[in-house]
Amino acid sequence: MIELRNVSKTYNTNKMKVPALRDVSLTINEGEIFGIGGLAGQGKLGIANGIMGLYRARGTVRVFEQILELDKLGNALINGVAFVSEDRRGVGLLLDETIEHNIIFSAMQIKNDFLYRGLKLYNRKRARKQALEMIKLLDIRCTGPTQKVGSLSGGNQQKVCLARALTMSPKILIVSEPTRGIDVGAKKLVLEYLIKLNREQGLTIVIVSSELVELRSICDRIAIISDGKLAKIMQPDAPDAEFGLAMAGA
Repeated sequence: MIELRNVSKTYNTNKMKVPALRDVSLTINEGEIFGIGGLAGQGKLGIANGIMGLYRARGTVRVFEQILELDKLGNALINGVAFVSEDRRGVGLLLDETIEHNIIFSAMQIKNDFLYRGLKLYNRKRARKQALEMIKLLDIRCTGPTQKVGSLSGGNQQKVCLARALTMSPKILIVSEPTRGIDVGAKKLVLEYLIKLNREQGLTIVIVSSELVELRSICDRIAIISDGKLAKIMQPDAPDAEFGLAMAGA
């Protein structure tokens, strides 16, 4: 489903180029939950954001044998890849907009969905129906679809991010730090729903997380990134010591 070849991401600091991700190559199979883990600051977030065009990256990424244009924001979305960002307030959400608008926004912009056919007019009835279905499905605690997203709790904001991605009807879902900053109950619901999507709908899911325990509880395979490099791809039931050595770059 996804093939990365020599994907790197760099950023500039004090006029020096510092490698954040170095020549990572891996293959993600159809229908699996693939985890990407590692300690904070080791470069793992560069993979998801590089694929989506949010970080400047080089290398080759193929999705269904189609080469993505990494320098073009939105190209991954057009090719069936949806994304839930680790920075939900800065990137993932329109905080001053309603839950309804947040849920349908990407599908409307990329796929011209929730518009009257042949016209660029907002189909409020369809949008409201979709928002209400997602609110019920993901148990988003709110006063209704017209509530501003910025007034929701962190856990409910994360659910809106997930609802927005799923409204794209993606073939691949990339979720970055899915449980960061949310309470235990919301964590459990989000992880269980990701498993349900994979098992019942066959959705290929890529999870990028610093929470190794969570990755080991739901993933089929886990790639460990250390010092910007792919250290090892491991089975979730591998010994703790092997995970520790991989995360240390040994």
